[in-house]
Amino acid sequence: MPSTKSLLGSALAASLLWGSAPAEARFGRRALPPPPPTEDTARPPPSTAPSAPFVAQETTEDDDLERKRDAPRRRRPRRARRGPTVTAGASATSKPETGLHASSRMGRSRYGPVPLLVRVGVQGDLPRQGGGLGLFMAMEGRRLGVDARISGLTLREDADPERLDRLTVLSARATAALWASRYGRLRVEAGLASAHLPGIIFVGPSFGASLEACIGRSPMDIEARMTVTPFPQRQVDAQAGLAAHLGDLNLRGGWRMLYFGDAGHLDGVEHEDTFAGPYLGLGLTF
Repeated sequence: MPSTKSLLGSALAASLLWGSAPAEARFGRRALPPPPPTEDTARPPPSTAPSAPFVAQETTEDDDLERKRDAPRRRRPRRARRGPTVTAGASATSKPETGLHASSRMGRSRYGPVPLLVRVGVQGDLPRQGGGLGLFMAMEGRRLGVDARISGLTLREDADPERLDRLTVLSARATAALWASRYGRLRVEAGLASAHLPGIIFVGPSFGASLEACIGRSPMDIEARMTVTPFPQRQVDAQAGLAAHLGDLNLRGGWRMLYFGDAGHLDGVEHEDTFAGPYLGLGLTF
């Protein structure tokens, strides 16, 4: 007689076979596997439920230390080294400028080399025979310059005091400083000179020299000048004196001597005269 286990196994197999056959008979063919999911069907439908509020996670000091330890090390950017700062003005510790390179704030030297120095002035002469008035202008750079002068004299003759003679002397010379410093200048000059008399005009070469020197630290200077015209007329003009510098204003005074000879060109007879006397002058320096 068959056992109970054998009867149960036979009943289970029969039920399986019986269930699958009607399913195949209903559809007429074997059931196909479901199609693979597409992109539209693979995406889950959007959820309409409200999202849960964000809850910040509390971090502890140990977590911060661990995060810093795991983070890559970054090099600190190197700061560019700054060079010494150069300022336009003189610093407090800089040495004071002296000599030829003295700054304009400390005062310009009276005779030191400068880009351009302009001097103008007027001079009054008081010779024994009469009087005169003159003008001068000079422009001078570091070494080279020009000097122009005009002087008019009204003179009385010794034989006839009522008769007046007029002599006008003009000169234009180029100058070159052989010595130039803050203490003075020594120049040589060369150019032309003319003498104007009633009825005749003389024009000839002119050579000369001039000196200007400071007297210590005082505003006083020594001035000396001498020019010579060898022909056609014989003319020597020399003067020496003192000058007081009051800022850009100059006061000058001294002695002037003028020798003039016509070498017989006036009337065939040689005439010569010497005029000497004090002079006073006023000038400006730019």
